[in-house]
Formats: sequence, structure tokens, C-alpha cells
Amino acid sequence: MKILLVNPPSYDLYSEVGADMPPLGLAYIAAVLKNDNFDVEIVDKNVETGPINYSNYSIVGISSLTPTYPDALEIAKEAKMSGATTVMGGYHATFMDEDVLNTGLVDYVVRGEGEYVFRDLVRHIAMKKPIEEVKGISYKSNGKVIRTPDVLPPDPIDALPFPARELLKLDRYHTHLNEMPMTTMITSRGCPFNCFFCASSLFGGRKWRARSPESVVDEIEHLRYDYGYKAVDFMDDNFTLNPERTIGICEEMMRRNLNISWWALSRADTIVRNEDMVKKMAEAGAYMIFIGMESPDPTVLKFYHKKEGKEVFTKAVKVLKKYGIKVWASFMIGAVSETKKMIDKTIYFARKLKIDAAQFSILTPYPGTALFQYVKDRIFVKDWHLFDGAHSVFKTDYLTPKDLHYLTLKAYTLFYLRPAWLTKEVFKAIKNRRLFWTLRNYPRKLLKLPRYVKGRRINL
Repeated sequence: MKILLVNPPSYDLYSEVGADMPPLGLAYIAAVLKNDNFDVEIVDKNVETGPINYSNYSIVGISSLTPTYPDALEIAKEAKMSGATTVMGGYHATFMDEDVLNTGLVDYVVRGEGEYVFRDLVRHIAMKKPIEEVKGISYKSNGKVIRTPDVLPPDPIDALPFPARELLKLDRYHTHLNEMPMTTMITSRGCPFNCFFCASSLFGGRKWRARSPESVVDEIEHLRYDYGYKAVDFMDDNFTLNPERTIGICEEMMRRNLNISWWALSRADTIVRNEDMVKKMAEAGAYMIFIGMESPDPTVLKFYHKKEGKEVFTKAVKVLKKYGIKVWASFMIGAVSETKKMIDKTIYFARKLKIDAAQFSILTPYPGTALFQYVKDRIFVKDWHLFDGAHSVFKTDYLTPKDLHYLTLKAYTLFYLRPAWLTKEVFKAIKNRRLFWTLRNYPRKLLKLPRYVKGRRINL
């Protein structure tokens, strides 16, 4: 039995600026299947554009984020027409399983983290055992959607094998950090914070499950010496949730003399409270930290259920800068009751914050989030492609889609073209252009993205 795992093409801002990353979720599933002696392959349509002969495979598993869902359906259609059993997983399929199954193109939906659920489903299909025995899946029977009982996500995650990167065409990913080839890693799963606009807590659970420092550094060593990577992107929702573990990882990296650069996601309040951790991170090669700030406005932060504020954001930047770590901050615009004046204050705050990079996104209600339920009746866009953080997809109280698109462009332009930033970065950009050059191209790329005006999709 041959199994194919497919990652649909992405059209979000990250792919537009050349920041494609290997699909680690599929690579983890493939590793578990390989350990069970199944014949499995991976195709990432972001870097492989040729046709696929789906008739060569018994089962085709497809990943789906919300903006990639339409393309995931096209893949499912082709696979099903070729006679394969089609399975879909990922965030969108998990939270919209009934819609997915009602298309008639998908036989089974794997809900939540899929390594063992997908393996159990494959086992049952191969052995022709009753499918209803598999926990964590959805399917249709006699015209009705059947959801088997939920299953707890993998725990401990140290027990998971390393992702099957050997099945990926790694030479086609060209992301760099500090002029060094970079790839991705996951060191923890689950998130206890349950932010209003994020589905991570529901998808992977509110219990934070973390790998041990030894397991994490074993994989870094594997990437460093077996694949030649000298930089790592830790993709955890919050790499620093346990400062003691973070320090342990840093000390183990230094003990093994791995000499890598890395970046990760953190929270501003964690940075402020744990300066000793930040110092150790810098010593262990931390190049940049990504912090979700969203807005300096307390009303907007309250709407997002965020308990931090601009004072904490400012202190966090100062602490990171003190130890030579660059800061990439993300901001969101387009909260339900946000005004142009409030967004202008966000832009001004980002400009004055002395951060190295900024990301400005339009608030997007993804299925599975509390925000999605809150604005469900306000959503006016039916094309899931446009749920990408670059388009306005629901009605706000005071701003039109045209307003929000203009304000996003304004934010990027004013941030990246301010004289102080240009003076500081221009020579660095020439020397170390891979990461920062893609960021500087953000506004230009954004201009090429489609948007809705009076219900019609047009290109600017």
C-alpha cells in the first residue's frame, strides 16, 4: 500500500516573499508511518509544480490551512478521480469537517494533531477493520457525518520520531537567517493562552507539551551535521513558555558547540520577567525573537484577550536589544471597533519602538477561533483563499476593506522607509540581504495581492 502526503500551494505573504518552509506536520506523519513499515511519499506543491499520478497511491493525505483549503480540495478531487482514498487534516479540516465531507471529495477527516490518528486510520484501511474503531476522525455514513471520539494529542512528544525530512526536496527551500541556510523545528506543542484570534489552543490543546532539552538539541545536531543547516526557526507557538527549559536548551547547545543562529516566538511579558534567560539565549546564538504585540491600544488588546500592554512591549524590546537580539514584532489592524486613528497610533508605535522588522496583518477570523464565532455574521467573503491576513474579510464598525488595505500599505511604507531605519540598515542590507530584503519587499508584494472591492476580486 502506497501513501502520498500532499501539501497544497500557499499564496500568503510569507510565500510571496520567498519564505516557504518545509511542511513539518506531514514530515512527522510520514515518520510515524515509516516506523510502521508503510511506503510513504511527500509532495509539497510550494516547491514541486509538476503533475502527480495519483493512481499510483492507495491513500492520499492532504494538509489544509484555511487559505490553502480550495487548493486542497482540487488535490482531493484529482486523487479521488484516480481511485485513491482521500484523507484531509490540518486546521481548516479539523474545524470545518462537515463542510469538507459534504463536498464528496474527502473520505475521512483527521482532527487535530494527526500522527497517530492517521497511522491508525491507515492500519484499519489496510487490514479492512471497522473504521469506527479509529478515534479522532470524521466521515460520512448513510449521508450522516460521523465523528468518532476525540483523542488526546501525542504526549510525551519526545516519543515522536524526528520528521522524515529525507522525503522532502530540501534543496528547493531557500530561507536564510543571518546569511546561513535555515530550516524549521518544533520543540513544543499546545498553548495555554487561548487568544481570541488563534485556534492553536483548540487544535493542540491547552496543555503545553514540551520536548526535553536533550531531545531538542539532538535534532539540532542532526540538522547541523547531517543536513548542513546552520540556522533554525523554532516554530513553537511560544518557545520560551518555560524559561528553565529554554535555558536548558541553550546550555546544551553551547555544551555541544553547535554554533548556530536561531529565532523563535516569545511573549513580551516572559522576556521582561526573565532577563537571565534572554542573556543565555544570546550566548547560545539567538539572532531574532518574534513577539506578537498586535496593538498598543488597551481597548484593542482587551478585545484580543491579551493581558500585555505597550509598556511591557517597550521593556521587552529594550531587554532583547541589551543582549544584541533582534526583534521582529507583529501587529494586527481591523478589530471590529478599531478606528483609523487607533491604527495610526499602532503604526506610530511600531516606528518608535526601535525594532528590526515588523509585520502588519489584517485581522482574520479563522475557523476554530473565538473570533470566527464572534464575527460570523459579518463575514462577506466566500473565497477561503483570501483568509490570509492580507485581505479584509468581515465588516468592521468604522473601516471599509479599501481603508484597511490602504492602512496596511501605509504601515509597511512608513515603517520600512523611515530615514532612521534606512540609515541604520542600508549597509547591513547589502551584506546580509536574504531575510531583511524579503521583508523590505513586503509592501511591493502586498500591492500585487488581490483584494475585494464591492464583492469583486481585483488586482491592484
